[in-house]
Amino acid sequence: MKRFQLLIIFLFTAVSLASAQMGINNNLAFSTLDITAKNAAGTSTNVDGLLIPRVDRERAQSMTSVPASTLIYVNSIATGTLTGTAANIDAAGYYYFNGTAWAKFGTSVNIYNSNGTLTGARTVTTNGNPLLFVNGTTNVAIVTSSVLGTLASSGSAKISMALAGGSANLDIFADDANQSQVNSYGNSTKLSIGTTNAAPLALKTNDIEKFTILSNGNAGIGTTAPNAKLEVSSGTANVSGLRLTNLTSASPIGTGQSIGVDESGNIITVANPAPASINTAAVNSTTGADFNVTDLAAAIITGTSQSVTVPTGGKTLFINFMLGIDYVGLPAGSGQATYEARLYIDGAATDCYLRTQETTAGTSTQFTINTVKFLTAGTHTLDVRMIRAVNNGTTSGVNMPCRPISMSFNASYIN
Repeated sequence: MKRFQLLIIFLFTAVSLASAQMGINNNLAFSTLDITAKNAAGTSTNVDGLLIPRVDRERAQSMTSVPASTLIYVNSIATGTLTGTAANIDAAGYYYFNGTAWAKFGTSVNIYNSNGTLTGARTVTTNGNPLLFVNGTTNVAIVTSSVLGTLASSGSAKISMALAGGSANLDIFADDANQSQVNSYGNSTKLSIGTTNAAPLALKTNDIEKFTILSNGNAGIGTTAPNAKLEVSSGTANVSGLRLTNLTSASPIGTGQSIGVDESGNIITVANPAPASINTAAVNSTTGADFNVTDLAAAIITGTSQSVTVPTGGKTLFINFMLGIDYVGLPAGSGQATYEARLYIDGAATDCYLRTQETTAGTSTQFTINTVKFLTAGTHTLDVRMIRAVNNGTTSGVNMPCRPISMSFNASYIN
């Protein structure tokens, strides 16, 4: 019997050496070692398989000069430590030697049912296909193309993106049929929006840029090329586009300088208008020299000649004369004549006059002359002159002696 076994072994060895392949339970090996199950099918209870060497963790850890790809089954981790070549042996199971340490066999992490740790950078090439994370009607997508990379999210009512740095937070919201928002909170000290190069910052509505800030700090409303720290272009001629809602024509006047605009529309300070003042030339008198009045020429009423100086620019004068005249004599035929007092400026008669009738000889009369006249700059002379406008029985050319018994003169203008 032993001779037969030795013969079989010899023949088997010879075949192995000749073909460098070994078959168990088969006559033709298709690999270095080809094992065919004794019972490949059926209900046999015999055990078929390959039994890998079984060792504990301490034994695996103690091995030296282990060839790469060596396969073992660790049946206990009660011994040894999770260090060195056994750093990955944390449970019973199959392990292979990767040239440095025992590596767990067939335990790749499935992200759908377990967590894992990246040991290095990973690259996902989408080949133009989106990477979607979907939960019902809500999804987050990473979409790439040759010219565009998009991070997109959507929801049935609201989507948001939340960024947190420690206790500083930034949220971006898009809310269906409601306002979209960008909010910072937590211990954020400022929400800064802008550019880090020389490009301008623009805000737009209805797809039209309405507010622009240039790299030099100039800001424009209604213009994309502001030439001042703040330039407003209303788009309507003769309308500034600037309104101060709480400062109106009904607001009380405060102290300070007035403002205006130059030929380019720049706001500038202008001189405050001088406060208004009233300048008056006046005289009151109860005496005056006698004078004669005829029907042939106007005579100056004594004391009415007044000099008024008007400043540059000309002024409107408010003029008032009140005269009391006593008829001293009784010229031939007197009693029913009509006398006229007329205002003269610089020797020229004006259209301001008053006529009264002499009812009886030796009576007095009152003349009141009020008018408004515009005078150019310079000095002007004002006076009132009398003439007998209608003789009415009084002999032509005869004098009516007259005496001023009262006179009040006032001429004023607002400066």
